[in-house]
Formats: sequence, structure tokens, C-alpha cells
Amino acid sequence: MTGKTWRVLIIDDNPQLAADAQREIVDGFEKNPDIDVEVSIETDFDKGFNIVKDGGSDIVVLDVRRDASNLAPVDETVGHAVFLEIKEARFAPVIFWTALPGNVEEEAMAPLVAVLGKGDIEKLPAAVEAAIASRAIDTIADIENHVTSVLTKHMWTELGPHWAEYTNGADPATVAQVLISRLARVLDEDREQKFTAHPSHRYIYPPASGMRSPGDVMRDPDGDWWVVLTPACDFEQKKFEFVLLARAGRLDVHKKYLGWTEAKSVGKWSELRKDVLMATQGRYHYLPAFRDIPDLVIDLENVRSVTSDGLGAMEAVASLVSPFSEALLVQHSHFRGRIGVPDLDPELIKRRLESAQSITA
Repeated sequence: MTGKTWRVLIIDDNPQLAADAQREIVDGFEKNPDIDVEVSIETDFDKGFNIVKDGGSDIVVLDVRRDASNLAPVDETVGHAVFLEIKEARFAPVIFWTALPGNVEEEAMAPLVAVLGKGDIEKLPAAVEAAIASRAIDTIADIENHVTSVLTKHMWTELGPHWAEYTNGADPATVAQVLISRLARVLDEDREQKFTAHPSHRYIYPPASGMRSPGDVMRDPDGDWWVVLTPACDFEQKKFEFVLLARAGRLDVHKKYLGWTEAKSVGKWSELRKDVLMATQGRYHYLPAFRDIPDLVIDLENVRSVTSDGLGAMEAVASLVSPFSEALLVQHSHFRGRIGVPDLDPELIKRRLESAQSITA
């Protein structure tokens, strides 16, 4: 065993069917040395939801229809309603196990939401294992525990002993800003240490705020892509009249990409890699494909300004995370502010240095 017991809750108003599902899941993991499960049953949908809301289960096996009883008529939507309530309350993978799979098939989101018919009882262990293998539950739990640890430690070691200095006659609620700033810095440091080359680490998808910021990836009504270059302070202080955007064209029509695809030479690949894909200065900045964002190349020479209304007509698809958004602004600043100067004559310098060497010799 791994030391962790995965709590599976079956919410089904039919005790016999629920017991069959419980036995199927327990037997399915009986010989698995890596996964330990504890399976419980709740025949009341409302009580089942409260157990999930209060964190009493990790994975939910959920029926959709409630059969008629002396107290209530048949309800073919109660399970779906519970699922929607779970989504509002907390994260927990859900496996619909129902005689009405068509009623919830649009909710399928493997491996976190599965839809199985009542005749597919033998598939329940695999669906549970897939939810566990996704590590989504572990990831959220680790983040929640880390956040709690950071806030608790800072309250006891810094804010508590110096409460008067931090509040200083102000609303003690201002302490929330101190804690948020502390937490943001710690989480940002953790994020930077765990960066990988995966495109998902470059974007916040979709944007986390309705306020625009530099590095926001926008799509206009014509389907063209643009990236915001206006500094964040202008948005925060609401002192902008126009927003500066850079055009982001598709990589597969870029001249350097086409040059490589036509020649397939090492030299052309090196040129594409250096000038576009890995460029941190110069005219081009590459954005990797992710979700419905195609491979894009920002052209810092192709910019335009739009009003707030013009920006509002565009769809905010994603935001570049730090430090990628800042790197883009720095690259744009260097590109627009570059000053051309005459090159020195290297042959003249070479002759002078050789002359100096012969004198000292």
C-alpha cells in the first residue's frame, strides 16, 4: 500500500445496486498493491452531497435517477443537479453510474468525469483508477496544504508578534493584502522552480481577470490574433486612451518557417530557431500552440492602437504568465528603442592590436 487510502463515495438510492458497486470496486483493488480504497454508500442524494462538500470523499460514484418512493416521485435529474452542486462546492472526480447515461453524456470529461451505464459495473474500478492516476486530487490537496502552511506560519511568526505595526490604526482587514502578497511570492517562487518547457506553463488559460494586462492573447472578430503591449500600470490606473497591440501571425505562413520547410536544411532550421522560435530580442517572438491557440509569431514591427471599445470587441483567450509577459515587454522596448550606429572597422582594430603586440615583443 502507498499509505494513502482513497475514499470513494457511492450515491445511489437503490441499496442493492449500491452494494453491488461497492463490492465491485473493493474486489477490483483487492490485489492492487499500489492503491488502497475505502468505499462507502449514501442512499440520500442531499446527504451524499453534504459529505462531498465537507471533504468526506475523494471520488464520487453518482446515480442520476431517484426512484419513486412513498415520500417523493421519480426524479431523473437529481443526480445531475448534485453534480452541478459539487462543481460549485469543491473538486472531486465523479463517475456517473446510471441507467440514463444519455442524460449526462455531455458532462463526460475523462479522466475526471466518466459516464457509465448500469450494465458497465465491471468498468467502475478502471474509472476510479483513472481518476487517481490523473493526480488531480493529489495536486489540489498539495496546493491547499501548502497555502495553509504559508499563511499559518506567517501569521504566527510575523503578523501576530507585530500586529500593531502592520495595522497601525487601519482596518485590520488590510492584513489580507499582506498575506496575499506573501502567498503570491511564495507560490511564484515554487512555480519558477518547477517550470518545464510545456506550453501550458506559459499561459493562464483562460485569463484570470476581466482587466486586461500586457501579454494578453486576443482574438478579434475576424479571427486574427493580437497580443497586448500596453504596460499593466496603465490598465490599473485607468489612464489609457488607446491600447497598443502587436499582430501575432500563424507560424506556418511565416517566411522563415516556409524557408525551412522548402529547404529542409540545417542552416534554415538554425535560422528559424534563432530568429523566431528562441528569440528574446529582435522583431519576432514565438508563442507555442496550446488549446485553440495555434503556433503564433508576434511581429513587433506590426503594431496598432485600439480604443477600449475596440479592445472590448476582442476575445481574451489567454494571458502570458510571468516572466514571459515581462520578457515580451522588454523585447518590444529594445526593438522599438534601438539606435543604429556605424560599425567599427575590425580590420583596422586588428592591425592596431598586431602592431601593439610586435612593439611589446
